[in-house]
Amino acid sequence: MGTLGCIHDMMRRDKENRELRQRNRERMKETRRRMTECRHTELPPTLSVEKLKEIKKQTQEKEQADQNHAFRIKLIVGLVMLVLLLLCGFLL
Repeated sequence: MGTLGCIHDMMRRDKENRELRQRNRERMKETRRRMTECRHTELPPTLSVEKLKEIKKQTQEKEQADQNHAFRIKLIVGLVMLVLLLLCGFLL
């Protein structure tokens, strides 16, 4: 009886997985359809040249701030590692 229950469970899971795969296929088809519709109905950009320059400037400032932050983190981690290595050297 134990084997039959295991087989029945496996068959039930296979059936559920088939249904899930079918739903996922339908969802992907719908997503693909919506994406292709959006691509064809895009409006031309309505941003002015000044607005685009401002956005570009803000983006560059943000990238620079992120680089500075990453450098500070690397510097702090490096200094902590150096201090730990020196402490280990003095203790041994």
